[in-house]
Amino acid sequence: MAAVLIVSPHLDDAALSCWSVLAAGAPGRGGPACAPVTVLDVCAGLPPVGVLGEWDARGGAADSRARMGQRRAEEASALAAVGARIVLLELLDWQYGPVGEDVAAALAPHLAAAGWVYAPAGIGGHRDHLRSRDAVLALRPDAILYADVPYVLRHGFEPPLPGYESEERLLAADAVAAKAAALAHYGTQLPLLEQDFGPVLDVRVLAREVFFHRV
Repeated sequence: MAAVLIVSPHLDDAALSCWSVLAAGAPGRGGPACAPVTVLDVCAGLPPVGVLGEWDARGGAADSRARMGQRRAEEASALAAVGARIVLLELLDWQYGPVGEDVAAALAPHLAAAGWVYAPAGIGGHRDHLRSRDAVLALRPDAILYADVPYVLRHGFEPPLPGYESEERLLAADAVAAKAAALAHYGTQLPLLEQDFGPVLDVRVLAREVFFHRV
């Protein structure tokens, strides 16, 4: 069975946007159901001691290195129920001021081994999402893009690039409940996301996932 790789810019994006893939491999569109899934967290590096990023400060953190440790633990707890393998890259989150990082070089070994690749669509224009997407597409133009939650709550579900068509997946009630339980582990992030974007845990938001396929 072809392995499935979800490229997650941050330590929560896969669960927020790709629960249908996490729970069942790559259903539909020719993808193998129940394939092994790996989540590749791109911006999971530990910042230098003494750094405090803007987003972390808003979330009540006193030190970003410690906060990133918390976020790594949250990711492991959230994805434990689906048995996904987690790979952490050492690239830095935008708030820590990364300079000159070669995202494509960091991704290349992992993309080469994957059968199916999912990458963020970049809806909303977040820098980490865009650099992750662009690096993936440079190496794997066949990648399936996923609509970025929570940014879709503000910017909608339109394909962000020409030449793609949309596929909507609606999660069943039991899958919505499992997704909500997983997202509850992201205690450092959810209050900020809901403050900025609205009801991320609303059942209607949780149930709808949208993917973009190259045509």
